[in-house]
Amino acid sequence: MQDNPTDTRSHYDRFLAEQYVWMAGGFNGNTRKNRIFFAGHDLVPQGSRVAIDLGAGCGFQSVPLADAGFQVVAVDFCRPLLLELQVRAGNRPIDTIEADILNFPAWASRHPELIVCMGDTLTHLPDMDAVRLLIRQCHAELADGGELILSLRDYCTEPEGSVVVIPVRRDPDRIFLCRLEYGSDTVGVTDILISRESEGWMRTASSYTKIRIAREDLVRMLADAGFGIEHSESGNGVMTVIARKTG
Repeated sequence: MQDNPTDTRSHYDRFLAEQYVWMAGGFNGNTRKNRIFFAGHDLVPQGSRVAIDLGAGCGFQSVPLADAGFQVVAVDFCRPLLLELQVRAGNRPIDTIEADILNFPAWASRHPELIVCMGDTLTHLPDMDAVRLLIRQCHAELADGGELILSLRDYCTEPEGSVVVIPVRRDPDRIFLCRLEYGSDTVGVTDILISRESEGWMRTASSYTKIRIAREDLVRMLADAGFGIEHSESGNGVMTVIARKTG
């Protein structure tokens, strides 16, 4: 059992990656949801055909983007999740890059017409300055008129009390809980897995920190970088923004 805070990469590599697809509700359901979202916003190749998926994980965004006709560059620092993506990609045009998304040279100079950073990836960044730098880099990389899609959890709507425990997923042999502890600018996250083993029920846990990003701050950073907001929505604790490179 580990409860001491660790860095985000270690949390994924050592604890979360093995449970991620199950915890998130399954691969097919997540790819179907994103396929419907992309189709609903007419996100189809029109220029370079290149799409960059920042924080790609196991491919919840990359696979439906490839199926829509994009040549996808999938960037993530978690090797186990990228290996799973490679298996699920099959013959689809998806190239994987194992790198932190803030390591800009690793994925730069591809002239994409679309960049997505979804699945709460932004809140894993170290601070708001890093979010600002990433948004500016995305603007620099995108072709004229290219689009940036951001989705992330809204941790700025704080529940009563500073600590909340959320039941995320369960089956007959596993229970996954998430404990959130709210600070002024960050949220302490402890993921807890209770699993049935031969010797009985066992508990394992790992903790890390996310940043709290307000929608108004995100929109302001996008505008400052030269983006126009095409679409914005919030629901079920998640905010999604589609922005277009202008000027």
